[in-house]
Amino acid sequence: MTSRSFHKIAFGGIALAAVAIATVSGGNYLLSTANAGDTSQSRAAVVTPLANHDPEVREALLALFSGSATRYAAQEELVQRCMKKRGFTYVQNPSSATDVAPTLGEDPYGLTVEQAQRTGYKSAENAGDSPGEVDRSGISKLSEEEQKRWGEAFFGRDDAPEIKADLPGGGRVGTTSEGCLAEAREKLYGSLSDYVKLTHLAGNLPIRARREASSDADMARIDSAWSSCMASKGHSGLKNPDAARGRSLESHRRLGIGSDEAHAQEISLAVADAECEKTTDYAAQRIRIEDRYYEKMLQKFAKELADARKMNASALLHAKEALGAR
Repeated sequence: MTSRSFHKIAFGGIALAAVAIATVSGGNYLLSTANAGDTSQSRAAVVTPLANHDPEVREALLALFSGSATRYAAQEELVQRCMKKRGFTYVQNPSSATDVAPTLGEDPYGLTVEQAQRTGYKSAENAGDSPGEVDRSGISKLSEEEQKRWGEAFFGRDDAPEIKADLPGGGRVGTTSEGCLAEAREKLYGSLSDYVKLTHLAGNLPIRARREASSDADMARIDSAWSSCMASKGHSGLKNPDAARGRSLESHRRLGIGSDEAHAQEISLAVADAECEKTTDYAAQRIRIEDRYYEKMLQKFAKELADARKMNASALLHAKEALGAR
């Protein structure tokens, strides 16, 4: 991440809070926004991640994000202090009131017929929930040269040395060694190399587990049964409930978010989905399959995840100190 890419970060609580911490190569890691603390997380906080999954699996996964809200708030505080010392305005982005696991939201399946009839997938809400950019720190009012200087203060110089680390399971991750963001994270977490490595590992683990589960033979079987049921109800070409939700979003974006026609299509699709899930016992079976892969990943990276929890616990103490000094 360099100063050249700071515009999308500076303008908006979502963008800045979800700042990509590193660049990744080789390991097919998907998440570069772990440990975000923006208002999108506040929205996610009202749901219960993995509500119907194995309690031990759920607890182990949520533990990977313990203290995230406080740690993010402290990071914002330290960045603001650092930018002020360098002569720049930085307005903090809001933190979630509760810890949020950005890669553990509601399961994209398990809808009941009653829910489907009442609210469908809430597609209109989801289709319109991408916030616009908010220039909290007034970057757009600066001259081009001042914007460049602001970006260098925040991210470091374009040619600043990069901190790199090898990821468990393959791939490399890196982040700049300079700038107020790096300085804040170093104060909280100590080693930037450990921070990017362990944060990426923890944040991506749920995604990796679900991706592997999606290729499981048992998953293919239940997806096929659900898909056949949907086709019999006039909704063909859908692989699984995730795809049904995607089709509903597309309808709202094509026909107008919240339009009567899009809403009617959504309810029809959601009810058929819920009925097919009930007929095929889809949700219960998929939960068991995904939990199997969550457990597999937790065991495979047990040592590294223990290190991540230890790092976050230490950072939480530093975060509370930083916030107490305001």
